[in-house]
Amino acid sequence: MTKPLTALAVCAALAGGTLAACGDDDEESASTTPAAAPATTGAAADVVVVDMKDIEYVPRNATAKVGQTVRWTNSDPVAHTVTAKSGSDVDSGTIDPGKDFETRFDRPGKVDYVCTIHPNQTGTVTVR
Repeated sequence: MTKPLTALAVCAALAGGTLAACGDDDEESASTTPAAAPATTGAAADVVVVDMKDIEYVPRNATAKVGQTVRWTNSDPVAHTVTAKSGSDVDSGTIDPGKDFETRFDRPGKVDYVCTIHPNQTGTVTVR
């Protein structure tokens, strides 16, 4: 096996047989907090995930702990934003299909947000 094919086979094996995890990781993510990124050692509870699907935030109302990261993943074929209406200054800018946006919330409170592209797409994060 040639080196590229060997790397591809290893990558496929690590990804559970799919090649979607292989290649360059060019996903852009942003943080409104300059602190270090959350632990990625399998502690899924360290990140609250909100999906953008069918022009909705799923779940629409998320809860996070102070210091916890929230990640919005765009699963739609169109761009979205995560823009705070109240409770924060979070503004993701445009999140293209297949991309993510992350931020960490360092204070308790309620953050109401909207997709500025789709104004009926709204959500909240309650930080405790």
